[in-house]
Amino acid sequence: MLEFRTEGFNGYSTKYSPFFDSRIAVASAANFGLVGNGRLYILGLTPNGIVAEKWFDTQDSLYDIAWSEAHENQIVVASGDGSIKLFDIALDEFPIQSWQEHKREVFSVHWNLVSKDTFCSSSWDGTIKIVRVP
Repeated sequence: MLEFRTEGFNGYSTKYSPFFDSRIAVASAANFGLVGNGRLYILGLTPNGIVAEKWFDTQDSLYDIAWSEAHENQIVVASGDGSIKLFDIALDEFPIQSWQEHKREVFSVHWNLVSKDTFCSSSWDGTIKIVRVP
């Protein structure tokens, strides 16, 4: 069995890339998601084990992730501050887009498997949002 430790962060969601069977993303949060930062890990499965290829730190906890079904390097994250962020892992910093659609924590995101420019999110504010990526 392979193992990777998210030192200082607790994992909330893991997803395999739909494009690469050796790439995994992990949404995580410090302090069990109660208060503090989040981190998006991009992990690679290698013959020597699991390695962190890249990570992105955020100002609030991350609870869920969804790989884009159209772009191999894009992934959306559900954040504790009510935002949804789109990262391009080919870039080194910051999300390429952010939506402040919810009034409370976002706990779920999922790409539409048919209309690949659209994803949905759900939140503790009791709403479900459908977002089209330009």
